[in-house]
Amino acid sequence: MATTEAAEPQLVVKCPTCGASLAVSPEDLVRTCNYCGETIDVDGKKIPDHQMIPSQDINTIKANIEAFLVKNKIKAGTSIDEIKASYIPYWLVPFDSQTHYFGVLNGTVQRQKTETYRDSEGKTRTRTVTYSVPVYKPEEGNFARSGRENVIARKHTAFYGFDKFQDTIFLENVQPFDFNKVKVHAAEFINAEVDAHEAQMDAYGRVENGNRSIAAGKVSKLVRCDSQVNLKYPIYVHTALWTARYKFQGKVYKVSASGDSGKVVKGEVPLTLGRRMKNLILGLAIMVVASIVANYGFNEVQLNANDNGWIAVIIGIVIVALSFCPTSTAFKMQLEKSDKIKRPSKQKGQKPVARAPAPAPAPAPQ
Repeated sequence: MATTEAAEPQLVVKCPTCGASLAVSPEDLVRTCNYCGETIDVDGKKIPDHQMIPSQDINTIKANIEAFLVKNKIKAGTSIDEIKASYIPYWLVPFDSQTHYFGVLNGTVQRQKTETYRDSEGKTRTRTVTYSVPVYKPEEGNFARSGRENVIARKHTAFYGFDKFQDTIFLENVQPFDFNKVKVHAAEFINAEVDAHEAQMDAYGRVENGNRSIAAGKVSKLVRCDSQVNLKYPIYVHTALWTARYKFQGKVYKVSASGDSGKVVKGEVPLTLGRRMKNLILGLAIMVVASIVANYGFNEVQLNANDNGWIAVIIGIVIVALSFCPTSTAFKMQLEKSDKIKRPSKQKGQKPVARAPAPAPAPAPQ
């Protein structure tokens, strides 16, 4: 089993199904065989519910990367020297919860009072004045929430583009694991460094925090929030992140794509000397226009002291600020861009974005 953290010491274990030798890290708690797809924990027990998000085929991924390069003015025909898929593991933790909360609602009531005053003729008169008085009342209630928490099963995620990848995968539509759909890509499996119990601990804390946040939105001040959380055994899911390297003008650049959508989630876009010079000239031209506008406005303020002068000065300052975009780009050697990936409507109670595990603020359920 290969991982991206090559510096870690490697162990060799035998796959209990096909007998293949697998190189694993001491931190790997769930292992998947690259030769047959068997998935087991460190005690040799098979993971009961292994699922996946099938990836787009390599030709689709490659075509999308090439289209991304052309779109970003990297000439057609640029050679893609390497492209591979890594299947990254997640835990999907189903839950249901019941929450009771108690707090305080702030409000106001209108009161009236009569006051005396002297009018312009010096006579004493009375008038009715309306004013507001703050009031506080207790508020309590109950609500139920169910769904699942998506937890990435890795503590180290040194994959190019992974930060963007997390925002573009949608774990709602998983399918039963099919090794044949992985084998055709010659992909590698990334092992899990987070086991099912740790994923449940993390999910437990997230559910409680989410319930507390919902309760806090129902009152002005939350005094107490009690949640009963029931967690089911998590689902183990693999989803593909593709990485590619391409060569342009003798230098190598990286691109990553989501296997789910097939689109580029992050890519290095080199800036040629010509593009940088165009940005520099454009930035300087904008600054010249800004200085002319601002100078005109300043003169108007000095001579006529009217509002038109101040408006021109403000416009000049705004134009100067805009000039920093092309000017700063002129001094960069490359940019990082991505395709737009449309997020489908998510199902009630589900969260499409999985975050890295964090210590749970509450103890795990028995």
